[in-house]
Amino acid sequence: LKFNNLAKQYSEESTTNLESNINTTIMKIIHYYRRTETPHSLLPSIKEQLSQNSSTKDEASNILSIETESCFNVQLDDDLDATSTERLEWLLRETFEKDGLRLEQSTFDGSEGGNGTIMEFGPRMTFTSAFSSNATSICAACGLTSIKRLERSKRYKFTFSSTATPTVVSALKTMLHDRMTEEEYVEPTTSFESGAKTEPVLRVPIMEEGR
Repeated sequence: LKFNNLAKQYSEESTTNLESNINTTIMKIIHYYRRTETPHSLLPSIKEQLSQNSSTKDEASNILSIETESCFNVQLDDDLDATSTERLEWLLRETFEKDGLRLEQSTFDGSEGGNGTIMEFGPRMTFTSAFSSNATSICAACGLTSIKRLERSKRYKFTFSSTATPTVVSALKTMLHDRMTEEEYVEPTTSFESGAKTEPVLRVPIMEEGR
């Protein structure tokens, strides 16, 4: 019984200390954008899928072009110095397009403009993706220990000949991501907190009160 009481006290103290450490650690997310080559088959494939749906077939031909880019959402627990920033950017940029990486500025120039629509999809906040696990391991090996999570999201810019209807936009969003593992990023990510809360742990005295 004495051991159980000590174990319970230690568990409560550890939980309190953990919560205190989490609350005092300030995490921030910075964003790097990099233009990617749009697959040649993407536009024809999307038009074909839209044309097969009676509610969107008349608007399939309105899509003029699709541009794509990657956004690297980098979560930090401390600011990066000049050396660390240079090292991170070296890891994220394309080998043959060193000037194609932008900090906090989309290659779409941050504006939809005209009849353009921008969509962004990335891993769900509730779990860390395999990409992030590998990326943070590589960063740690390079001395970038302040990087705690690094998720890559995909961004699309559609240009239409006329304003896209909500039905078409909804159909495109359904085509472009897997709802089981991904979600839409309506705004630039500022936190990976999902808002989900775990249920408190209960102690069940089976040996004392079990039947």
